[in-house]
Amino acid sequence: MNKMIAAVLAVGMMVFAGVASAADVKGAITAVNAQARTVTIGGVTYTFPANVDMAGLAAGQTVNLTYTTANNVNTVSKVTK
Repeated sequence: MNKMIAAVLAVGMMVFAGVASAADVKGAITAVNAQARTVTIGGVTYTFPANVDMAGLAAGQTVNLTYTTANNVNTVSKVTK
């Protein structure tokens, strides 16, 4: 019985490991990589998909980002300057 419960819990953890969770961050941009479509805030890298405009973003600028995290990638869905 204990082995069955452990197996069910292990499968459940694997299913939810890649689930995206939404969050917001506000901070000063420390790096912008336009080619990779990323910005860094507080040592954390955020990736901009093609449908999210990153024009005008620069190091030192304070922004608000709405993003989701899935598979250790922070993907931006909205940016406010």
